[in-house]
Amino acid sequence: MSFSNRTRRHVLYAAIITLIAVIAGYKGVLPVFRSHLMRYLEIGDDRFGLLFSIGSVTGMCSVLFGGHLIDRWGPRRVIRLCLTGVGCAMLMVGLAGPRFPVFMVAVGVSGMFNQPLFIAISAYLGKLFPNHRRRIISLNMATKSGGGLMFPIAAEALLYVTVRYESVTFAHILHYPFLLVGALLLGGSFVYRKRGKMHKKSASGTIRTSRGWWKDILLPWHSLILVVLVALHGTADSVLCVWMPRFLEGDSFPTVVFAPGLVLSGRALSYILARATLAVLPDRVGSRGFLVIPGLIGGSLLILSILSRCFVLTAAGYVVGAFCWSFEYPAIVSTLMRFERRRFGMAMALSGLISGLCIFLLMNTVGILTMRLGEAQMGMVMLLPASLFLVVGIGGGVWIILFERGERTS
Repeated sequence: MSFSNRTRRHVLYAAIITLIAVIAGYKGVLPVFRSHLMRYLEIGDDRFGLLFSIGSVTGMCSVLFGGHLIDRWGPRRVIRLCLTGVGCAMLMVGLAGPRFPVFMVAVGVSGMFNQPLFIAISAYLGKLFPNHRRRIISLNMATKSGGGLMFPIAAEALLYVTVRYESVTFAHILHYPFLLVGALLLGGSFVYRKRGKMHKKSASGTIRTSRGWWKDILLPWHSLILVVLVALHGTADSVLCVWMPRFLEGDSFPTVVFAPGLVLSGRALSYILARATLAVLPDRVGSRGFLVIPGLIGGSLLILSILSRCFVLTAAGYVVGAFCWSFEYPAIVSTLMRFERRRFGMAMALSGLISGLCIFLLMNTVGILTMRLGEAQMGMVMLLPASLFLVVGIGGGVWIILFERGERTS
């Protein structure tokens, strides 16, 4: 087989798994439904936060084991298993009705498989294109952000349909699409069937020894700091994505200028543009600067926009800030992959464990504080996740100071 044929085949594999990953992100419509979903389930802000944090808890329970399986079996088999789990969770939402406990279970099951799925896809793409890790990870994230662009718009359009046509209820637009997506994911799980005995190899292509898997958690300091930075970035991004629509439609602003779902779509568009740009750049360009500058600028813009108490400025600050900090995550992940080629699955799993705990705590903290302080003061609460981007930028600077020489010699 010629090199060009192999490359084309790898591009096809990457395109298929990226498309499946986009579909698997359909759960992102739920925060866009915001108050409509709260009224349908008869819950308040505290239980709204609990609903979207439960997946981080179940993810914590599975992510380390999932990372071990990725390193031991290789990513293909784990992708198939996780797609089956996420598909079943989507079907549960489709069949749940207005039952909050069933929604909780479905979100929990989704979280249990989503974390290992994300890690397995990153490891799989890194294996397909070992010389262009940051580029392919950035391109994958840009494509996945296409779902983040389309799904909020679709959610707002579905809400408009319920207003335009009395025969269409919120239950219809909530449950039927989840049934369809669940069926598609279950069908997609058969795309990544194991081939021969490949599942006995690790993601790096070598047979793993039988040493205790827990020993892989003992990462060196230079990798452990990167793991924490990845976790904090993911925490801030996840919490803001869930609570921003609720914040924009609340009493913090006198009027809602445009649909909050459009703001999430704008944020996704920023991710697409930034990560597509990053995918074009050679891996060496900005290998250190992207660890520091995006978080500092993006976090500062978001904090200033929230303090302005202006709907338009806050929405713009979130979208422009997202464009800045979206350069950060692929840069950190690709740097971690370069240091931990053989233990990348476990390194990302450890990051998922940390972020799962942080998301659970911060997601519920935002909900509880909003209930106690009132919606009018929610802007002060939203400063908590926004400030994490500053922490990541500062942490990236500390990492460069401490380990820049080690990175150059690696």
